[in-house]
Amino acid sequence: MEQFERDFFNILTKELKFFIKDYYSAFTNLNRWVALLDLGENYAAVIVTEEDDTSTYNECFEFLSKSLNKPFFINNIVITKKRELNFIEANYNKLIFSLESNKILYYGEGTKVYVPIINLIINNKRKKKRLELTKYKITYTIILINIIVYLLEIINSRRLFNIDIYTLVEMGAKYNILIENGEFYRLITAGFLHGGIMHLFFNMSALNIIGKEVEEVYGTKKYILIYVFSLLGASVFSYLFSKGISVGASGAIFGLLGAMLIFGFKNKKKIGKLYIKNIIETILLNILIGITIPNIDNFAHMGGLVLGLIISLFF
Repeated sequence: MEQFERDFFNILTKELKFFIKDYYSAFTNLNRWVALLDLGENYAAVIVTEEDDTSTYNECFEFLSKSLNKPFFINNIVITKKRELNFIEANYNKLIFSLESNKILYYGEGTKVYVPIINLIINNKRKKKRLELTKYKITYTIILINIIVYLLEIINSRRLFNIDIYTLVEMGAKYNILIENGEFYRLITAGFLHGGIMHLFFNMSALNIIGKEVEEVYGTKKYILIYVFSLLGASVFSYLFSKGISVGASGAIFGLLGAMLIFGFKNKKKIGKLYIKNIIETILLNILIGITIPNIDNFAHMGGLVLGLIISLFF
């Protein structure tokens, strides 16, 4: 709701000459905003509230009664998380917008003027999503590949939550004996396989965050190189130092963290030391998790991190 409120009030102030007043809300223990437009004889006031929140309206009414020297009326933009409402009580000064379905569910005659503004916010949000898909196309492509591969794992193993080891080996897991027999492709394919749905979820969630950062600061081509070399580094380290069967994208993700650490050091005058500190803490925390939780290939993590650090030095 906060983002919608900021966007909405931003348009009101820039395009329609509203001004903003803030007041303390005892109900929420926060400062709340009210947008005001001087109409000459009175003021038009606009507030944004959540569904079933009557306290904000009452507090705003009391605040404006004390602070304004002219009559006023309040238009209430109500935000709901429901996709649809079965019953809507008619109200001249109310507009109801659904965050879930991203559309206006109801507006009274008094709030009709705000419909184009909200439609503009909706369109801007859609454009932003389309731009994000284009901007981070490599990250989303890698995530999509991992999801498709996991769906194939489900089909082959006939299991949803945990994939059996035989299926993983059959589909390209890092298995030293087979790599020694010439199946070097496993050094790549292992990085797109996952042992379970939670394994996939956590890795893709991390990739969705750190991958976008790497893609933004390094660009598409360098990002692909960093990811591929980090994945290879993870598999090679695992092959050299671990005899266990291994799968997962976490080694490559460690490489992306290494790339962002190098970026932080190269640009520390611009972005400050705090960013570097946060990246180091994230790396150390994940290493600690890997050490304390069984069945995690820490050598793959180290290999990915080392290769990510090394290749990023050349960019």
